[in-house]
Amino acid sequence: MPDSLVFIDNPHTVTFAVDRETRTIRGRALPFGEVGNGWSFSAGTLNWAEKVKGLDGHDWASAFATTTLAEEDGGIDFVMKVARGARGDQMLTLAEDGVYDGASIGLAAGAGYEIDDAGIFHCTSGTIREVSLTPIPAFENAKVTSVAASAAPTTKETDKMPEDVKVFTADEGTALAAQVATLEAQLKELGEIKAPVGHQQFQVTEEPMYRFAGSEPAPSGHDFARDLLAAAKDNDAAALERIKTFTAQAADEPRNFVTTANTAQVNPAQYRPDMFLGQAPVPTSPLYDTFHKGGLDDITPFFYSKLERTATTVAVGDHTEGNDPALTNLVTAVGATVTPTPVSGRVHITREVGDQGGNPSVSGLVWAEFERSFGIALENKTAALVQAQMANITALTAAAIAAGATGQVAGDAVERGLVGLQFIADGTRFTRAFGHIDLYAALTAAVLPATGEKVYPIINPQNRNGITGDKYSFIEVGGYRFNPAWSLGATSANASNSLVADPVAVHVWNSGLQRLEKLQEKVEGWDIGCFGYFAGIVYDVTGLRKISYDPVA
Repeated sequence: MPDSLVFIDNPHTVTFAVDRETRTIRGRALPFGEVGNGWSFSAGTLNWAEKVKGLDGHDWASAFATTTLAEEDGGIDFVMKVARGARGDQMLTLAEDGVYDGASIGLAAGAGYEIDDAGIFHCTSGTIREVSLTPIPAFENAKVTSVAASAAPTTKETDKMPEDVKVFTADEGTALAAQVATLEAQLKELGEIKAPVGHQQFQVTEEPMYRFAGSEPAPSGHDFARDLLAAAKDNDAAALERIKTFTAQAADEPRNFVTTANTAQVNPAQYRPDMFLGQAPVPTSPLYDTFHKGGLDDITPFFYSKLERTATTVAVGDHTEGNDPALTNLVTAVGATVTPTPVSGRVHITREVGDQGGNPSVSGLVWAEFERSFGIALENKTAALVQAQMANITALTAAAIAAGATGQVAGDAVERGLVGLQFIADGTRFTRAFGHIDLYAALTAAVLPATGEKVYPIINPQNRNGITGDKYSFIEVGGYRFNPAWSLGATSANASNSLVADPVAVHVWNSGLQRLEKLQEKVEGWDIGCFGYFAGIVYDVTGLRKISYDPVA
């Protein structure tokens, strides 16, 4: 959320001008010369961006409009352009019916101000971050700082000052201002003390509790002048303790008091590998995740027996009394030797990066990139196994899908092919599906010609044969979940293949990624490497079905 730390209510009920046709709400955000939440504003003291957000009660999670502001005679007016949707409609109604009749601005931290004898903050500069509509313009209930301030009391009972508001006399205000000026001068002198550098380096791990320059408050959120006033007038023990701790540290240990203005002089620039931004996370690996069967210890080849389904005649049938069953064969003659193949990677790190930034941080960054690259390689290698056998894989669809066919036509053909799987003896073993980008995109765009309704919608009506997952994460066609498989290839002007598969049709194995530190060290730097193994085999080509689709007619 933006740094809006001070909320200033318009102390008057606001009559909003609501135009439903243009979805706009107009009103006065802030009057000049009046007091709201202890603050008073005058013309020319505030600035803002070209557009600021319109919020419901200063809740950034409830933003509903973009707002333009204009300084007019007597105050700052706003025009809210309300967003479409239920939330915007509700805010238009609440404003139009007078339920929301309060306006309030969110003022960014670091606003300039002067405090008068009554304790009122007179703004000298500031930035408006947001404008909110509120149910009531009751500024007395909003306590923004530890020193509450209000307008001078009037004869009306409703305008009386709350009992907890502290009012300073002129003498008390003058005395406190003198104390603040004295302490600020002393602290400025301490801040200018620089410790001798020599060969030593200082690391500033925390900024002081109070900040005495700039437009933003200290990260602690505490302001020295406000704490001083709270301690003097409200007997705020916590504020007094903060002031005592801060001044004691600054006065007793001047050589350890290093302001942020000095850090560039005592800390030379250095590499910050802990702040380096790596590449995107490891992509999904639908094929590898489905067909992975285990690990590898080394590169030793091994024999993997395969069942030759065409030549195998093992069968159970009727028995004739007095006769032995016919002799049948189980053929594994086409078993294959699987030879693991190595994968590796190497990067070079300069001495300056390693020494200045810390080699462990750099190594962690490099290792994360190695793991990401290894994950991509495993998915690509799995896809390559299948692609190499594509000519031997049976088509799912009985007839070829015409080139350039619409998503509905392609979807109908896929559904007919999936129905056909139910009429082969082991058709239920096909439980996984993987979509090439061309077919996948066509299915997501499939519509009914008569109505233009989605065939596979994200929000699922009951009269559809499938759905599309949130963010297009999957497409379910007749109960088969097609996962997008980037490894099957990029979009193409030629026919490309999607797959329906039995998870045991392909087997892949891999070792873990082995780290090799400082493979080659020189004066100017060293290499970091990695090494691993991969092996795979298409065990049963009959456990795969391909869907060819050409997006170009």
